[in-house]
Amino acid sequence: MNRQLKPSTDPVLTSLLLRSGLALLVVLPWFATTANGQSQPETSAASSSIHVKHVLGFEGVRRNVSGELSIQGDDLSFQQNGKPAAQINITSIHNISLSEEDNQVGGVPMMLGKTAVPYGGGRVVSLFSHKKYDSLAIEYLDNNGGFHGAIFRLTKGRGETVKSDLIARGAQITPSEDPVPIRTTPEESLKAAEEWSVQVDRIDPGATTLDPSFSDAIYENLLKELAKSKQFKRVFRSGDRNANDASGVLVLKTLVEKYNPGSETRRAVTTIAGATKLKVHIQLLTGDSRVVLEHTVDGNVWFLGDNLGATNKVARNAAKTLKRSPLPQLATSIAQQSIGKEPILMP
Repeated sequence: MNRQLKPSTDPVLTSLLLRSGLALLVVLPWFATTANGQSQPETSAASSSIHVKHVLGFEGVRRNVSGELSIQGDDLSFQQNGKPAAQINITSIHNISLSEEDNQVGGVPMMLGKTAVPYGGGRVVSLFSHKKYDSLAIEYLDNNGGFHGAIFRLTKGRGETVKSDLIARGAQITPSEDPVPIRTTPEESLKAAEEWSVQVDRIDPGATTLDPSFSDAIYENLLKELAKSKQFKRVFRSGDRNANDASGVLVLKTLVEKYNPGSETRRAVTTIAGATKLKVHIQLLTGDSRVVLEHTVDGNVWFLGDNLGATNKVARNAAKTLKRSPLPQLATSIAQQSIGKEPILMP
């Protein structure tokens, strides 16, 4: 007697087979690409240019774009896809630091593939879908004296070569000091417009072991978020000489109270460990160091995302906090200072 086998109607089994198949379709091509990439010989670290990813901070370059970093005479140059190169003079560099980071490769397809693997297998895939890289932080001053913190990511082991080459060509490795706070006379201040401007000081790491790349990222993200908020007439960089000629300039100081660098790999594998945490105390002061307002804000990355994402969050939260906090009337505050009275400042 012939019997025909009936296809399985177990929905659970069908679902598992579909999920496993999807995961294989997503993960296998990535492993093949990685294997091919590793089999190809890499360009020597001593070559005239090195392929990097610009994270933020290099003037005139968009965030999170890849390009070639090279030394052209007395300049450090970044060029993207044949576009005009952005350059800074090497002698304007005041500090260079290196750190090691890890991040997920494969992007969204890899993330979807991990979630499709049954029985927690996605955590195993996570161990093989992360790689380490060098994070190169370069701090420099622009033509107006404004402080910049540029961050580049490059293949692990290449950062030390770039750092050594820059130092050999005149780059400094001693962090520059913040300029003397802006001070204006009452006569000059009385002519100020009815809007405050703000100058962002460099980040104070406090008692933490804050990585320089995190410090520069907080600083650059604060400048970006404060400009977006449109709360202030102008946003000046630390050391920008243009702020000396402006009236009604407040100074934003940022003190880091808590820093946990975390690990993207640990977050992806365990989901309960490896969080990146930041807590900062912000103060807004007048030119004569009177506190206008102060708050404490957080910025954390708990699960998915880049470690530096915590700096985006803390800067965004700081800008939102300042936006919600009313500032004293500029004309009233200046008039009170001119006659020797204490200004009425918001708590």
